[in-house]
Amino acid sequence: MLAYHSGAGGHLAPVRTALSLLVIFLAIPCAVGAAVRLSGRGGCLVGGTILGLGIAGMHYIGMEAYRLDAPVTWNMPLVVLSILIGIGLSTVALKLALQPGTVRRGIEMTLAMSGAVAGLHFTGMAAMHVVMRPAMPMMHDNQQFQMIGFAVLGGSLLTIITGIASYVIDGSLRRESYGELHRMAMSDALTGLPNRISFNERLAEEVSRADRNDRPFAIIGIDLNKFKEINDTRGHAAGDTVLVTLAERFCALLGEGEFVARLGGDEFVALHRMVDDSELHGFVERIQQALNQPIPIDDYMVTSGGSIGVAVYPIDATDSETLISRADMAMYRAKNDLHQTVWFYESSLDQNIRERRALGDDLKQAMAKRQLSLHYQVQTVVATGEVSGYEALLRWDHPTRGHVPPLEILELADENGLIIQLGEWVLEQACRTAAGWKGNICVAVNMSASQFLEPSFAETVKAVLGRTGLPASRLVIEITEETVQRDRARALVMAQKVHALGVRFALDQFGGKGSVLSALRDFPFDKIKLDRLVMQQVTTDPKVAELIRAVTIAGHVLHMSVLVQGIETGDQLALAYSEGCDEGQGYLFGPPAYGVTAMAVRPAGGGESSRSPVGQTSRRFYSSAYFVPRFESSGIL
Repeated sequence: MLAYHSGAGGHLAPVRTALSLLVIFLAIPCAVGAAVRLSGRGGCLVGGTILGLGIAGMHYIGMEAYRLDAPVTWNMPLVVLSILIGIGLSTVALKLALQPGTVRRGIEMTLAMSGAVAGLHFTGMAAMHVVMRPAMPMMHDNQQFQMIGFAVLGGSLLTIITGIASYVIDGSLRRESYGELHRMAMSDALTGLPNRISFNERLAEEVSRADRNDRPFAIIGIDLNKFKEINDTRGHAAGDTVLVTLAERFCALLGEGEFVARLGGDEFVALHRMVDDSELHGFVERIQQALNQPIPIDDYMVTSGGSIGVAVYPIDATDSETLISRADMAMYRAKNDLHQTVWFYESSLDQNIRERRALGDDLKQAMAKRQLSLHYQVQTVVATGEVSGYEALLRWDHPTRGHVPPLEILELADENGLIIQLGEWVLEQACRTAAGWKGNICVAVNMSASQFLEPSFAETVKAVLGRTGLPASRLVIEITEETVQRDRARALVMAQKVHALGVRFALDQFGGKGSVLSALRDFPFDKIKLDRLVMQQVTTDPKVAELIRAVTIAGHVLHMSVLVQGIETGDQLALAYSEGCDEGQGYLFGPPAYGVTAMAVRPAGGGESSRSPVGQTSRRFYSSAYFVPRFESSGIL
């Protein structure tokens, strides 16, 4: 407008000039807001209309501010055309602006926006006609034009500077946001350690570095040994504390060329650039120390421990995937070893894993092709020789390996996620076979811990009995002590549910190597102490008294004395005496005391204490009907 000379005198109205600038400042955010909120073509059309009218308002209000000393006429078709050009190209610009950002999209959007402004402006100028009168004096206030020109120039520069500053600030914020998002994407949320994505990037870098410099590096797989136990007994918050503490320890022990990440759960992985074998062993020892140091949680201490597997690039593998796989093989070998928690990869491990995986695949095929079978071992009444039932035993004759032991079948099924499917097959086959037996003969079926502790196991048993027609009373489910101890609460609930169906239960492998009877036989115990809970239950459950008698007899046969804790009444004392127990402990004899120097109990009537059935241990229980324990003591404070 400053460059425009119509040949007639004129001046600019400052207020209208400022108003023209205000119109476009208001139109732009309104147009963008409408396009964003009203998504789709409709939003862009509404936004384009607002922006086009804003450009038109800026132009024509500005032209109205340009006062000439001559009449001005307008070509209305061109005016309408100019507004339509502004609206159309503004709509196109907004549509392009809302699409995914690329360089091409940015150029197209800029050209469309420039076209909207320029097209409307020059078409509008073509619509303007100044009618010159003869001998009209030319009045042109150059000073006013200069002042307004400098004002517009200053405002424009201020707007440009503000835009540049906003762009710089926005770019800085974007970089910071991108950096934070990248950090979050590459880090473990709980421990702050690098995650699996970050580890994979670092591993690729180390492989490239090793190839360039001909310098090997080691990958160390780390898996915690007691993490599930800590989670189950102390809660998940305690497990999180263990993970965070170990992460801090790992970070503290890292040196140059060393890296540690958490892959998930209780699994960590470390990298170490090797100089020599002793340095690698030193790094592994530092990891072991971090794993084996106690971790304080509230008022108690836990120790997680861990299994470590090591593989070296390029000695053990020449690509990253194989290297990770072989470190895992070594780690799982360490996890299954009772004596060694660190294993370095050996080629024999690979062979064993391949054979194991092949055998697992064979088991899948055997199940699919019905190559497994059940054999039945008879169970008889000892006194009469009468058949009472049969135990179903799983058998698998492998085409090349021959007979596969049942325990190995179960281990393979567990490793390959087939244990539930296999257990259901065995249960149904055994029930279906037993349904065809005459008489009241039972069938006993062994259940793995994984199968028995499944939440839907009771429903599975009920469904199998329904399909096969076998009465529930003729099915005996056999479980081991290990199954009970794995999750006692869940096992008890499940046993009650299944027993309510009418199914019977048997405790399998009682007295085996994992049984408490085995511990009584193998360890040099001199005394068995029955828990106070036993004595608390003796008055409400008659079976508890029989249990005390049985334990006492077993203890005496093994030359051990039996002590009952929690004796608090005379009736409990009499019961312990009648069942043959040797010693007692509880508040009936007195509470715990400080500074005891001597304490004794005199037999009733002053007689000598009787001898135990094994002839070794003095019995200190006497009938509560006429005896109240009397203590001779000194020094009790």
